[in-house]
Amino acid sequence: MGFESQSQVSGDNTPDEKKNIGTGTPLLDDSVTPLSSTADKHEKVLGIGPGTPWNEPESDLPGVPAAPAAVPAAAVEDPFPSVVSLAVGESTMAEPVEEEMPANFDEVLAQSMELEPEQGEIIQGRIIRIDTDGVVVDVGYKSEGVIAKDEFMNARGEFTAAIGDTVQVLIQRKENREGFMVLSKRLVDRRLAWERVNASLASNATVEGQIASACKGGFIVDLGGLQAFLPGSQLDLRPVANADEYLGKTFQFKVIKLNKERNNIVVSRRNFLMDERNQKRSEAITTLAIGRSVRGVVKNITKFGAFVDLGGVDGLLRVEDMSWSRITNPRQIVQVGDEIEALVLSVDEASGKVGLGLKQKSADPWANLAVKYPMGSLVQAEVVSLADFGAFLRLEEGVEGLLPVSELSWTKRIRHPQEVVKVGDSVRVKVLSVDAAAKKISLGLKQTEPEPYSVYFGSHKVGEIVEGEVKTLANYGAFVELTEGVTGLVHISDLSWDGSIRQAGDVLKKGDHVSVKILEFQMDKKKISLGLKQLTEDPWAAAAKKYTLGTVVKAKVMRNTKIGVFVQIEPGIEGLIHISQLEKKGTETPELPLDSVVEAKVIKVVAAERKIGLSIRELASDLESEEMKKYLNENRRGASLAELSGGAQLQELLRKMNGANQA
Repeated sequence: MGFESQSQVSGDNTPDEKKNIGTGTPLLDDSVTPLSSTADKHEKVLGIGPGTPWNEPESDLPGVPAAPAAVPAAAVEDPFPSVVSLAVGESTMAEPVEEEMPANFDEVLAQSMELEPEQGEIIQGRIIRIDTDGVVVDVGYKSEGVIAKDEFMNARGEFTAAIGDTVQVLIQRKENREGFMVLSKRLVDRRLAWERVNASLASNATVEGQIASACKGGFIVDLGGLQAFLPGSQLDLRPVANADEYLGKTFQFKVIKLNKERNNIVVSRRNFLMDERNQKRSEAITTLAIGRSVRGVVKNITKFGAFVDLGGVDGLLRVEDMSWSRITNPRQIVQVGDEIEALVLSVDEASGKVGLGLKQKSADPWANLAVKYPMGSLVQAEVVSLADFGAFLRLEEGVEGLLPVSELSWTKRIRHPQEVVKVGDSVRVKVLSVDAAAKKISLGLKQTEPEPYSVYFGSHKVGEIVEGEVKTLANYGAFVELTEGVTGLVHISDLSWDGSIRQAGDVLKKGDHVSVKILEFQMDKKKISLGLKQLTEDPWAAAAKKYTLGTVVKAKVMRNTKIGVFVQIEPGIEGLIHISQLEKKGTETPELPLDSVVEAKVIKVVAAERKIGLSIRELASDLESEEMKKYLNENRRGASLAELSGGAQLQELLRKMNGANQA
């Protein structure tokens, strides 16, 4: 036979059913709403029920009043006759026995009435048995109570009851049909939880809870009878990478929103942590002073430094304050979890910021560096790191210098320092410059060897003919390597005397071995000018004497331009027939056919500028004058010029001259 169900308990309160309530069945107070319970499904336990003597309470149960000692059933006379017996007229009264009433009977009766629990009262009990459908609790009175098992389920769905546990319960009914008290643990938990939450919000105190599960936007927190919402942003001071680590753990929270009507509670662990941190920070920061040595644990590392927990306040150890040496990554010095000792560099009580330093524990090695490593001195250093622009070398602990890629070699074009050195190498370098204030040292490797240009300039002179290999061709000339690390330029204007070469590639190829003449040294710029045409005699030296004014030459037409026609008198010698010196036909000046040969008269010679001016027009005029003279000489038989000027003889002379010029 099972326990009376909760629905049946509720049904006993209906008006119709109250008419049939039997003797000794207590009426329920309609104002008390019982919890959903499966207590009535329990099997009936022998020896427990109406008329069973009260259970002896455990002496170690705090807060539970002791029940009166059980009175043997045989020694107590039932004061009420059976209703059924009275109905049939049978006498149920025993023969009157004269017994003496105890002197303290009224007192015992009063105490018994005081100890009788009331409906709606919260009392303490002990779990004595766990059945399939319910939990039996001994509350120290004449009958045990029963509570549904689901009232012992936490927010994670875990059953939390165990035999012997002490629980606080609410009396919903003093007795059901099976003689058990109907109890509720959930109502007590909810009432106490609401009291705690209200008190926490009113006093800005904390409330304890367990993070039960994750939900959209946050987590569900079990407050021990109530469920609250914890937004994801309020879980910790910083974003959490793996929130699953927090599930099932108990923390302290601050209540930030409460609506009892909607049963809505929002809590924050972040607010609690912030208050806790601020309190610890206020206490700890008062003990810090600039220059004091403190110990702490590295809790977080960023690219700009490390945060150190100083026990209530965080200090920032910047990367530039970790070592006098050059540090690119804080993890080169510290790791998360390391316990370190540092100096307090700065304290800002208003913001709670504390600056720390490690390198300040030792003297600054840069203080007397210019004296220790003077400019021009040679030192031995170790390569500690490489970059695209050079290598960093450690001269001593805390002192590093830069070896630029441009200072690695005199003779080679180095693109990356790894072509010459590697990390861990010990190299001998020269100190090029020292800036102690900026903590910079510039070093050079190639300066430890003789400079190739200086050596070459010392062993060669201008005008000397040398040999080299064509390394590079450019639009403006060719670069010729004379020796390792020493290169000279043959400009395009020095490839030929006549300037007919437009590209160096027309006469030179990469890899050609050529003989060139040194034309100029530029020591400060490390430049050498070379010449190829200078290996042959300058044709203009003889041309100045050979082609004097008035000389008639035959020249080859090279190109027509707006200013005139350029012609080649001989290889290496060019002349210009200005447009004004060309023979005109009408108003137009015709272009001369390329590669055709024409006769012209030398009318100008500037040897220094390598220029010769020619004229076809003056040559034609000279020829015309000569023909005129010749014709006149042949016809001088007494005839005068005046006689010829108006007659047919003059016209004939001009016709013959024009015919001769055309021929």
